[in-house]
Order: sequence, then C-alpha cells, then structure tokens
Amino acid sequence: MNYINQFRLIEELVRGNKPNAKKLLSAVDRRAIDRALQKTKNGLPKSIVCTSEPIEEENLTRMPYRDKEKLWDIYDRLKERSEEVEKELPRLIELRKQYPNVPSIYNYIGLVYDQSKQTEKFFDTLMETRRKFPDYLFGKTALAEYYLHQGKHQEIPKILDKKFEIYLHYPSTVKVFHVSEVRAFYSIVGTYYARSKSMARALFCYFILNEVEPEYWATQKLGDEIISVEVAKLRQRIIKNASR
Repeated sequence: MNYINQFRLIEELVRGNKPNAKKLLSAVDRRAIDRALQKTKNGLPKSIVCTSEPIEEENLTRMPYRDKEKLWDIYDRLKERSEEVEKELPRLIELRKQYPNVPSIYNYIGLVYDQSKQTEKFFDTLMETRRKFPDYLFGKTALAEYYLHQGKHQEIPKILDKKFEIYLHYPSTVKVFHVSEVRAFYSIVGTYYARSKSMARALFCYFILNEVEPEYWATQKLGDEIISVEVAKLRQRIIKNASR
C-alpha cells in the first residue's frame, strides 16, 4: 500500500527537485498507518511518554558531583564536534578507570574515536560497551547506527534483541523516557523498517520523532530515508513497466 502521495512524489522528480520529505510525510494519513498496524501480528505499539527533564542512569548517580560536572563538560565539547576532540580522551580514560561501571563514559570515548576517524578503536569500544553493559540503550543504538552506516541493516534485530519498542528495553515500572533515548532509538528502528520495506512501521517511528522534535537532524534524516526508499520503489516500477 502506498501511504505517500505518488503523484506529488513523481511531480517533484519530474521537476528535477529533491523531494521534500517533511512536506510529503505531513500529508500521510496517520489513521491509515494505525489501522494497518492494528492488523499485523505485533499490533499497534503502545503510546509512550517522554521528557526533556534530566534522567540520570543509576550508576551515574553514584559519582561525586564534581566528576559528573567533568563528564558534562566533556560531552558539551563533543557536541561541538571540533577538531580537537581527541584532547578529551585522557580525561575520559581517567574517569573510566575511576568509574568502570558508568556506561556513558564508554559511550563518550566511542564518540571521540568516531569524531576523530579512529574507526577500529570506535568499533572496539562499541563492542566493549555492548559486552559490559548489555542493557544500556545508548550502547545498543550506537552499535546499531554503526551497522546502518555500513549498510548492514539486517544486523539490527540481533543488536536490539528483536525488541522494536523502547519500553521493551526497560522494566515495566519505567513509564517515562528521556527525549534523547526516544530520538536515538526510533531513528534506528525507523531506518531499519524503511530499509526492510516495512513502510507503515517506518512511518510510525517517523511520527514519534516528529512529535518529539520535528526539526532534529535524526527526524529529518529518517524522513529522507523513507522518501529515498519510496523513490527507489517507484523507479523499479517504471523500469518494470517499460520492459513489458
């Protein structure tokens, strides 16, 4: 079933324009997506509640405030994505020695390796984080994103333990999720669904991201991913019809 207006998509392509994902996806009938998912084996996912208020992971709460401040300062520098991110590595390694059970430290070390193009060390850190903290959501999503960049979306179910809703990764007592968790998780899952041609579920993930933070880069990226899959399907259909 086509949930995206094919006429508008073709019109954009004929004009030689890059299809406007946000505009095309805003016209999708959300109720049609919900009805389609209700008919599937796994049904319609439960709604989730998210917040932008700080939610500290359990092990991080045990760190002295002065060291948490160090970690937050390093993270702010990493977000700037400057060419000097490697300077933060010694500080992070020292913090890891002091607090070997805080998974976010490992995550930030991985970010340094990624941003400084140390691919092998980046992958090794992802795997170490996964082994040491198998339930750490950002460890799972970071590894999943790595494989998506490698074009290996088929690895995603194994990494996520075939749990494609965020609430399945937490105890049932957890009712509220941080916006950063929601963004990281559903951008990965949505991309996996899009590349697997499960368009209703990919769109459902997009709607979640669009409701949480419509202008965030991951929301826009997933939208572009969905439209690129639709364009590829459209071109295949045109080639198939032309060969008859």
